[in-house]
Amino acid sequence: MSPTLRINAERLNSTLQSTCTQWGALSAPSTGMCRLTLSKEDKETRDWLVDECKALGCQVKIDQMGNIFAIRAGSAKDRLPIGMGSHMDTQPAGGRYDGILGVQAALEVLRTLHENKIETNCPIALIDWTNEEGARFPGAMMASGVWSTKSSTPLEACWATQDKEGTLMKDALQEIGYLGDTSCDYKENGLECHFELHIEQGPLLEKEGKAVGVVTAVQGMKWYAIRVDGVEGHSGTTPMPERSDALVTASRLITAVRDTALKTGLGFATVGVINSDTASQATIPAGVDFIIDIRCSTDEFVDQLATRILKAFDSIIEEEKNGTTYKIKRTWGLPESKFHPRCIDTVREVALQEVGEDQVMDMRSNAGHDSAWTSRVCPTSMIFVPSKDGISHNPNEYTSPEHCALGAQIMLQSVLSYDERVGKGEY
Repeated sequence: MSPTLRINAERLNSTLQSTCTQWGALSAPSTGMCRLTLSKEDKETRDWLVDECKALGCQVKIDQMGNIFAIRAGSAKDRLPIGMGSHMDTQPAGGRYDGILGVQAALEVLRTLHENKIETNCPIALIDWTNEEGARFPGAMMASGVWSTKSSTPLEACWATQDKEGTLMKDALQEIGYLGDTSCDYKENGLECHFELHIEQGPLLEKEGKAVGVVTAVQGMKWYAIRVDGVEGHSGTTPMPERSDALVTASRLITAVRDTALKTGLGFATVGVINSDTASQATIPAGVDFIIDIRCSTDEFVDQLATRILKAFDSIIEEEKNGTTYKIKRTWGLPESKFHPRCIDTVREVALQEVGEDQVMDMRSNAGHDSAWTSRVCPTSMIFVPSKDGISHNPNEYTSPEHCALGAQIMLQSVLSYDERVGKGEY
């Protein structure tokens, strides 16, 4: 580790703001972003990133899921790269810090190492993981999940995933020129370890007056697709007592999702997607689909909360007695992820040196991240910096330039500290 080596804070913020303004900025508010994965804006940002990394002497590999690995060589020929990964895709109405900061900070680390002619033992890799958000192609942290080989959705199934327009993910990768030939499999394209800088996306750091979160784990989560079936009818002629209204039943079920999570205190449960078969004012809907997102600190709590929600559903169906029914299908999941003590300790040691004990706290992530999948196959940890008012997945998302720079500095020193221990034979 080189305590005197500093990232260029002004350059980091300037690069982050200028690239977000160029590729994916919403017209209003000006800080908002829409950079869906594998879109034109995503391609342009990827092209820029690849050019920047090649200018620093990095070897760039693109894998079968479009993940970008920009690798700066190290002196050791028998060690895998130390990874610095995050994502550059956003929600349809997101901000310019979620994920994007992690990739931009990794680039700033590479720039700092390059201009100071720092030789590392391990190669150092910047990674841009594809489709972390799952906003265009359903399935969050999709490409890192494939790379880990631990996801229940393998490569071919991801390739066959369609967006709302019916475009296959494989075709989208091909169209923007990022269907790579490197295997999307950690066994063939592995990492020594993985560090990720991310905004917290929550209010805890700000509330506690802390500058840095040392992330020790990511909570478990599962998504369930619910289908409610009723009978289509005329809104003016079907008698009220004789209706089998799927939307009315669905509304009660959705409310039960919220109420059950509040009542049990087991975790978080959210419905963010609702679709009706017949979006017509004059028609009683025959069917409604919605998706439940359940997140809890442990996998056991996720299953308990899901069970309690379905029990509430059964009670509602019995109370309604209107002929409506529901079906459930689990569509996606991320098991609880515990990070490696080696990486956690590295981040903590560096953070304490940077800002002192009163500014650092250990914490669990309540949001999913690519690091959750990498942690299943290589030592991993994350660095959190504060989010103003805890806002994320929102155009008003904001993290100060000072906190962005602090996170990047801790990333730099964590990578160098880990690499130094590798050189000493400790890891």
